Amino acid sequence: MSAAPQGKGQKGIRLALDAMGGDHAPVAMIQGAIDFAQANPDHHIVLVGRGHDIESCLKAEAKAHKRGLPTTLSIEDAPEVIGMADKITALKEKPNDSMNRCAQLVKAGKADGMVLCGNTGCSVAAAQFHLRRIPGVKRAGILVPLPTPKLHTWICDGGANTVCRPEHLVQFAELSAAYLETACKRPNPKIGVLSIGEEDVKGHELQQSALELLRKTDLNIVGNVEGHDIYTGDIDIVVCDGFTGNVVLKTSEGVLEAVLKILKEEIYSSLQTKIGGRLVRPAFEALKKRGHWSYIGGCPLVGVDGVVIIGHGRSNRLAVFNALRQAATGVETKVVASMRERLKALAAVEAAGAAA
Repeated sequence: MSAAPQGKGQKGIRLALDAMGGDHAPVAMIQGAIDFAQANPDHHIVLVGRGHDIESCLKAEAKAHKRGLPTTLSIEDAPEVIGMADKITALKEKPNDSMNRCAQLVKAGKADGMVLCGNTGCSVAAAQFHLRRIPGVKRAGILVPLPTPKLHTWICDGGANTVCRPEHLVQFAELSAAYLETACKRPNPKIGVLSIGEEDVKGHELQQSALELLRKTDLNIVGNVEGHDIYTGDIDIVVCDGFTGNVVLKTSEGVLEAVLKILKEEIYSSLQTKIGGRLVRPAFEALKKRGHWSYIGGCPLVGVDGVVIIGHGRSNRLAVFNALRQAATGVETKVVASMRERLKALAAVEAAGAAA
């Protein structure tokens, strides 16, 4: 395996993958990377982590499947590893870890984007420390897609900032709108503020003040929305603080997994339901594909000056494949450039208002 590509004359998109991040690393990371490389032969994946461990996994995969490995995989050695329970200070204590190195590759132009499936707090911090935020952005947010009958509703922030101010929610809305318009081709997305009621007076000062500020923008603001509105498909973006957003995310994941488990138990409860279950199996599989996090892949970290996908800590090979797919889409559609332009325009409007 070669070292990371230098960026000149490289065909396709170059993505850095933290091979040591997540509960099932490095095996799931390597498997997902191989699958992605085979499906996208023009793109290049840099596997970042302990070189010996990565080499061992690659050899095991090649032996198990009796096939050659894609030539578009390379290894960037990073001898240190940040664990799921480590604090943000680990980024300084372990400067040669895989998270830091992924971000350094993107910063140096040796990778066009990165996927991190390890410690979320450290992932967010590493991205902001090395890549910095887009000029004008006060806080970066995790943009989380949740399933609805009409594709997805996107929540921001999904856990990067447990405490927020109203202006942070406004920027989350601006950044999320830029992402959906560019990467998802959803023009003029409908945006709401997560609260305990639809009336403008509902919620704490954060929600009330954020809604007041949002109504002064040119965004398509529908007002306050409640938790159940997230899943109707009638709203595109919901903004909230990261603590609330993460609770919504984890609750949603738990409910879907519980529903799928209950359905499976009921289907196998009798001969009659087993027969019926076989007939509707394609529908159940389709439900899983539309809602389960492994089919989504990961969540964009919007606001940082680079393409960053935050993967699930339990990511399997399918989730890694889809997270890499998301990163490639972000690079291809130039989402970061779109966010820069939107924040630049917002800053100009705010400056004009202040001058007046």
